[in-house]
Amino acid sequence: MSEKKGGHLLPYGSSISAPKITVPDIGRFKNESVTRASNYFQERVESLQRQYEEVLKQVQETELVYMARYNFIPVVGKTYYLYHTGEDYILSMIENWSRFEMIGAFIFTADNVWEKV
Repeated sequence: MSEKKGGHLLPYGSSISAPKITVPDIGRFKNESVTRASNYFQERVESLQRQYEEVLKQVQETELVYMARYNFIPVVGKTYYLYHTGEDYILSMIENWSRFEMIGAFIFTADNVWEKV
């Protein structure tokens, strides 16, 4: 027996017939992990950019509706129609008002935001 006393207790082989010790490829692991992490963060940034653009569009539409002329207090959950008169904007309860250019239909929400339908 060529094994030293207590060699069988070692966490690695101590004889020539022991299994080969393979060193893991840490460089490959790091490169693959960095690539995956980079892709993950890039997707998150793109998702946040899309959300930002959607919110910005909703802000602009809400401001446009609030700047329009109307002679009523909007009811939450109801649909109203925004028209362009050529000079300014009018918010109306009339759906098909052929006299003016229709910009879109909007619902007034409980958050006081106008959502385009």
